[in-house]
Amino acid sequence: MNPTELHRKLEESRDFQDRFFAFLDDIIVHDLLDGIPFNHDGNPRTERPPVVPSEDATAEEWDIFRSVIEQEVKYVGEHLQRHVHKPVCYKYDHSTCRFQFPHDYVSISFYDPELKSIVLACRDIWVNYHNRSILVFSHFNHDLRFVLSGKSCKSAMFYITDYITKMSVKMYELLTLL
Repeated sequence: MNPTELHRKLEESRDFQDRFFAFLDDIIVHDLLDGIPFNHDGNPRTERPPVVPSEDATAEEWDIFRSVIEQEVKYVGEHLQRHVHKPVCYKYDHSTCRFQFPHDYVSISFYDPELKSIVLACRDIWVNYHNRSILVFSHFNHDLRFVLSGKSCKSAMFYITDYITKMSVKMYELLTLL
């Protein structure tokens, strides 16, 4: 579905909006499961990835699996997804964090028809957008974005290029020289 069609459906149908945001909120999250205790001195699991129970597993086995996943999301997320300011945040003499932390708090995801903008929930202003399954099964930090338009795609391309190359001159600045 192209961006114009998606915007039209979001504007016309509350049911579509509900289903769309239920889908996005299921795959891209911005928090680390409140209510799950976290031990900063704890050790990560050494068994990777968590073993998924068989189809004929008991309810108790599935409950144990869910508990292991929740603990892993909390532990790995606290260590990899939670931002803590470091000198690199203020590289290039910026007075604010160049990774734009803290983020703005957003209690629920929504569509802004005036800006034609999809705004995802941000329930923890110090955590990157991530996918819990990717986090648990990869043990890598990541910052997910929902890219809908050419402008967002271009912005994502510049961000990725700058991140990978770690050049002091930004990619968009180099391109303006052409």
